[in-house]
Amino acid sequence: MAGRNRFGTLESLMVSQCANPDCRRELCYLRDRKIYAFATSAGNGSKSLEHFWLCGECSKSMTLTCLKQSEVKTVRRRQVTSHRGSAA
Repeated sequence: MAGRNRFGTLESLMVSQCANPDCRRELCYLRDRKIYAFATSAGNGSKSLEHFWLCGECSKSMTLTCLKQSEVKTVRRRQVTSHRGSAA
Protein backbone atom coordinates (compact mmCIF):
# COMPACT_ATOMS: atom_id res chain seq x y z
CA MET A 1 0.00 0.00 0.00
CA ALA A 2 1.94 2.94 -1.24
CA GLY A 3 1.24 6.47 -2.23
CA ARG A 4 2.99 9.70 -3.03
CA ASN A 5 3.62 12.28 -0.34
CA ARG A 6 3.41 16.05 -0.86
CA PHE A 7 6.95 16.02 -2.32
CA GLY A 8 6.00 13.46 -4.97
CA THR A 9 8.17 10.67 -3.53
CA LEU A 10 6.86 7.16 -3.07
CA GLU A 11 6.03 6.14 0.50
CA SER A 12 4.55 3.04 2.09
CA LEU A 13 1.48 2.80 4.29
CA MET A 14 1.26 0.43 7.24
CA VAL A 15 -0.66 -2.81 6.76
CA SER A 16 -3.38 -2.92 9.41
CA GLN A 17 -5.83 -5.73 8.55
CA CYS A 18 -5.84 -9.30 7.28
CA ALA A 19 -6.03 -9.32 3.46
CA ASN A 20 -8.79 -11.94 3.54
CA PRO A 21 -11.99 -9.92 2.91
CA ASP A 22 -13.99 -12.44 4.98
CA CYS A 23 -11.73 -11.93 8.02
CA ARG A 24 -10.19 -8.43 8.31
CA ARG A 25 -8.59 -9.24 11.69
CA GLU A 26 -6.49 -6.33 12.94
CA LEU A 27 -2.69 -6.61 12.88
CA CYS A 28 -1.35 -6.55 16.45
CA TYR A 29 1.60 -8.97 16.38
CA LEU A 30 3.57 -10.71 13.62
CA ARG A 31 3.72 -14.10 15.37
CA ASP A 32 2.76 -17.01 13.06
CA ARG A 33 1.35 -14.70 10.42
CA LYS A 34 2.44 -14.06 6.85
CA ILE A 35 3.48 -10.80 5.13
CA TYR A 36 3.44 -10.60 1.32
CA ALA A 37 4.98 -7.94 -0.94
CA PHE A 38 3.83 -7.51 -4.54
CA ALA A 39 4.99 -5.08 -7.22
CA THR A 40 1.77 -3.56 -8.56
CA SER A 41 1.05 -1.04 -11.29
CA ALA A 42 -1.66 1.60 -11.44
CA GLY A 43 -3.69 2.55 -14.49
CA ASN A 44 -1.40 5.54 -15.13
CA GLY A 45 1.66 3.28 -15.52
CA SER A 46 3.21 4.02 -12.12
CA LYS A 47 4.51 1.04 -10.14
CA SER A 48 4.70 0.50 -6.41
CA LEU A 49 5.53 -2.19 -3.88
CA GLU A 50 2.47 -3.07 -1.83
CA HIS A 51 2.45 -5.11 1.37
CA PHE A 52 -0.34 -7.44 2.45
CA TRP A 53 -0.82 -9.54 5.59
CA LEU A 54 -2.69 -12.76 6.33
CA CYS A 55 -3.48 -13.52 9.98
CA GLY A 56 -2.33 -16.82 11.47
CA GLU A 57 -5.70 -18.53 11.06
CA CYS A 58 -6.16 -17.47 7.42
CA SER A 59 -2.53 -18.24 6.46
CA LYS A 60 -3.09 -21.90 7.47
CA SER A 61 -5.53 -22.43 4.61
CA MET A 62 -4.91 -19.50 2.22
CA THR A 63 -2.19 -17.67 0.36
CA LEU A 64 -2.16 -14.50 -1.74
CA THR A 65 -1.54 -14.18 -5.45
CA CYS A 66 -1.11 -11.12 -7.65
CA LEU A 67 -3.14 -11.01 -10.87
CA LYS A 68 -1.98 -8.83 -13.77
CA GLN A 69 0.15 -6.64 -11.44
CA SER A 70 -2.93 -4.75 -10.30
CA GLU A 71 -5.10 -7.07 -8.21
CA VAL A 72 -4.20 -9.20 -5.19
CA LYS A 73 -6.47 -12.14 -4.43
CA THR A 74 -6.73 -14.76 -1.67
CA VAL A 75 -6.60 -18.38 -2.86
CA ARG A 76 -6.96 -21.67 -0.99
CA ARG A 77 -3.75 -23.58 -0.33
CA ARG A 78 -3.50 -27.06 -1.80
CA GLN A 79 -3.51 -29.76 0.82
CA VAL A 80 -0.12 -31.44 0.99
CA THR A 81 -0.14 -35.03 2.13
CA SER A 82 2.88 -36.98 3.29
CA HIS A 83 3.64 -40.29 1.58
CA ARG A 84 6.34 -41.43 3.98
CA GLY A 85 6.52 -45.16 4.46
CA SER A 86 6.81 -46.56 7.95
CA ALA A 87 9.98 -48.37 8.90
CA ALA A 88 9.57 -51.88 10.31
